[in-house]
Amino acid sequence: MSGLIKSLSKIARTFLYTCLLFSFGLFITYSSFIDNSFLISPGAKLNINYSAGHSIAKKRAIKKSRSSAVQLISISFKDQSASTFSGTYIKSSDNYFVLTVAHGLQGTCAETKVIYDDEFYDCVKLIHVDQELDYALIQVDEIPKRTAIQIPREIPNNREWRRVFTLLHEVIYTGYPNTIGPLTFSGEIAGVAGYRYIYINSYAWEGSSGSGVFDSDGNFIGYIVAVDIGKNDFGVQILNNLVLVIPSFHVDWTKTITEVKQ
Repeated sequence: MSGLIKSLSKIARTFLYTCLLFSFGLFITYSSFIDNSFLISPGAKLNINYSAGHSIAKKRAIKKSRSSAVQLISISFKDQSASTFSGTYIKSSDNYFVLTVAHGLQGTCAETKVIYDDEFYDCVKLIHVDQELDYALIQVDEIPKRTAIQIPREIPNNREWRRVFTLLHEVIYTGYPNTIGPLTFSGEIAGVAGYRYIYINSYAWEGSSGSGVFDSDGNFIGYIVAVDIGKNDFGVQILNNLVLVIPSFHVDWTKTITEVKQ
């Protein structure tokens, strides 16, 4: 009986989130989840081939990027707002987390879900939210079919960071721009703003925020927070190809040990 109640509860939660998204103008219906037309792109469940021209290291980096990417949805019942954004599935010690952007969070932990392969995964605990550096660490249960990035092993060491901060150093990220995905993009380091931001020449759209960025050696170097904005004679111009990334060394990873829910 308890198993039946849990199943009915899960179905009810999924249906509720679907209805809310529709109400907020995101045009999601229950059938969208069934036929994968909204949150999961047609290629998401297929085996992805890698170019024979890529080096072994780059193939590994692409695979890491793609296999760790997740989508998130956060709803505020109070403010009647919702957002969808991207994140990276991470393992620290024996616990699992998603690193994403703070500005994507509209509601509480209970109102935030991680999505992959038509399945919703609960936020177990909001481990840490840093509005200044625009990141959130969310504790989750293990997600099948996703491969977590190992922290701190897959963050660059001091010597490797010197290579990351090199002009035209190649990078890769996977996310859910415009709620389509997972889609994988390449880019190059175009410049830096001290140690605060990395500018990459790539492409991002609404929904890409929170995507984990890897260099061509497979190191997890940061997360996407925004695209740049310029001005012209006609007003404001969004520069979708100039993507702002905050380096992963800014994240307080110790929280994944000290703040976990057991």
